Amino acid sequence: MSAHDVPVPAPASAPVSAPASDQAPAVRPQALATLRAYRADWTHFAAWCERHDVRPVPAAPADVAAYLRSLREYAPATIRRRLAAIGKMHRFNNLPWKVSDPVIRAALHDALKAAEPPVAAEPEILTAAQLRIMVERCDASARGLRDRCLLIFGFAGALRRSELVGLMVEDVEVTHDAVLLHLHHGDAEEEAVSMPQRPDDPLLCPARAFSAWQKVAHRQTGPLFRPISKGGRAGGRALTPFAVNRILQRRAALADIDAACVARLSAHALRAGYIIDALTRGVDAQEIRRHTRHRDPRGMMAYVRISAS
Repeated sequence: MSAHDVPVPAPASAPVSAPASDQAPAVRPQALATLRAYRADWTHFAAWCERHDVRPVPAAPADVAAYLRSLREYAPATIRRRLAAIGKMHRFNNLPWKVSDPVIRAALHDALKAAEPPVAAEPEILTAAQLRIMVERCDASARGLRDRCLLIFGFAGALRRSELVGLMVEDVEVTHDAVLLHLHHGDAEEEAVSMPQRPDDPLLCPARAFSAWQKVAHRQTGPLFRPISKGGRAGGRALTPFAVNRILQRRAALADIDAACVARLSAHALRAGYIIDALTRGVDAQEIRRHTRHRDPRGMMAYVRISAS
């Protein structure tokens, strides 16, 4: 039997009228969408069967298994739905179907496992010691002063990449003992991040880094971190998020950090580095979470595990 010999339930565009005593319920849009998806899935299976010269109905378990294993490039939800479509077509035509067949179940397991995205490698974490070396090697040029301020702010403020590039000069407030960053997240929502001044460690003091950068940036408003021209002049627009990654990797390479580590560095390494350093120093996880603005406490668990290993 070919796929063309099999009655296929077509999705209706409107509910079919019925006698008043037996009025059919209206078909919901979600149900219509599901029917259309099943129809497309059945067409896909039938086309596969035609290419492999096997019959789609009644389908042999071995053929269904081979089809499922061919779907490894698809999402798990798509694989499950296509198997369901095959079963629905068999039941619609009163044909035998056993989804629990061991051959089909084994193939489904293999297909779903292959379709799962690979586990991402643990993100690289910039340590406090690495940060110090990178900052030490930032010279007194405009580029060096900008990068020094960016590195210190990103680490001490546990800033996200978007927060770094979104900072405006007017968002930075220097007090007698701290540098306050006023972060804006749309809809007038604002968060304040406090970075203590470090008079005992001028190299990593955020206030000193900001002051030094401002002396060459010559801006009282607008983006804080901006591109530097070949002539050493700061541009007018903000850095792009991708530029932050490039700056971090360049500074890590200049600090003679292992090349494999450099290649994996992203702006998140600064934020992660702050969290791990604070946990290692015994700072309470709740206090760290307030500083990092983690809304979900579970977001800290991975760092707690890393610091404990």
